[in-house]
Amino acid sequence: MSQVPSTTPAALEAELEDGAQITIVDVRQPHEFERDHIESPAAETINVPLQQLQTLSPERVLSDVPTDEVVTVCTSGSRSRMATQLFNQAGIDARNLQGGMRSWTRRIS
Repeated sequence: MSQVPSTTPAALEAELEDGAQITIVDVRQPHEFERDHIESPAAETINVPLQQLQTLSPERVLSDVPTDEVVTVCTSGSRSRMATQLFNQAGIDARNLQGGMRSWTRRIS
């Protein structure tokens, strides 16, 4: 399994608290996204299921959102790892959230 750039929930939280403008691409299905997702005044969070990302160009998916910092997220980090690879192959810097929403949610437990 090739390495992809990643970040931890604690590091992402610190960046958001510092006001870093980050685009979070949640690659879960819409019903998963509706249940819970990352929200922050510094984040632009969009839901683009992995299957959709695989059929569209990553550039097109991000055409209307800031792309300076892109973090991908799913439930456990597997689907978002694939999404990160797709973005990186398209020349877009992206990082995978390690452990996905499970780890993000646990950071406050």
